[in-house]
Amino acid sequence: MVRAYKDKNYAGIIVTDHFINGNSTVSQLSPWDVKMRYFVTGYEIAKKAGDECGLDVFLGWEFSIRGIDLLTYGLDLGFLLAHPGLDRLSASQYSFLVRKNGGYLAQAHPFRDAWYIHNAGPVDWRVVDGVEIHNSADSDATNAKSRAFAQEHDLPIQAGGDTHSVRDVQARCAGVILNSRANSIFDIIDAIVKKEASLAH
Repeated sequence: MVRAYKDKNYAGIIVTDHFINGNSTVSQLSPWDVKMRYFVTGYEIAKKAGDECGLDVFLGWEFSIRGIDLLTYGLDLGFLLAHPGLDRLSASQYSFLVRKNGGYLAQAHPFRDAWYIHNAGPVDWRVVDGVEIHNSADSDATNAKSRAFAQEHDLPIQAGGDTHSVRDVQARCAGVILNSRANSIFDIIDAIVKKEASLAH
């Protein structure tokens, strides 16, 4: 997937694997530190591949609450190791902890209607910093609802590919365009929050 993104002329990607309270292969029987170190191996493999081919790879994750997914940027393995039981927090509790530690939250595909989403729709807008208003796996109508929600609450916007395979990358991609190449994930966060990032889809 890293090479596929490079072939499509992306400068970088944020790896947002589902956290352990979502669709994850991490064993629930392992100690917390083992679970967290295993959780980031996908990112670590992608980062190594990115370093080899010239694609910037940043760490994020998708925190899930009954199918509602919160994209989380700006935190690292140290944060995960320091917060055992993180996966059992409510949206408001998780939001408080992430923001307290300098992280950023955006709701992914807030209006997606799928069998695994128990409460389709946006979370309380006050617990997120931004909204994914274009998800390449969703319909135009669904994305339009997300855009309207972001506009209603004057929230920063972003786009995402929701890719899970090389075929997904080749068929459908989305993201943000910055004025200059990001040196860290905080450059990306800053551009989104300041509404200086344009959307690509």
